[in-house]
Amino acid sequence: MTPSQKLTRARNCVHAYCQDHFPNETIELRDSVFISEEFYRGRRFRCDQLTAIWFAEEDQLKIHSPDGACIASWGAAEMAEQIERFKKPDPIEDVDSERPSTLPMIAPVAQPQTQAEVRRAA
Repeated sequence: MTPSQKLTRARNCVHAYCQDHFPNETIELRDSVFISEEFYRGRRFRCDQLTAIWFAEEDQLKIHSPDGACIASWGAAEMAEQIERFKKPDPIEDVDSERPSTLPMIAPVAQPQTQAEVRRAA
């Protein structure tokens, strides 16, 4: 998994956590680069309801309440489980997979062209 894919997974976990725990509230999630002791450590996600930090090297996500208490801590495997748990069913998966998934194509209509209308590559 690339670093950008890991970051996307962490961001989706925070977003899914917010949707699950604060379903009736508008969540405006902001993220920023998290630097500690002059080194890149990961990303910090913030909203009014919580703060979360994704540690890139450890691939760990920690979610904190507004008062600073840690309310969730997930490693890579737990983040993957959380994504699956919060994932909404894909409507495409409900389609009968035994039938071919092709669409009928319209036959192109041949249009007569004169020699002047045809452009040639140099």
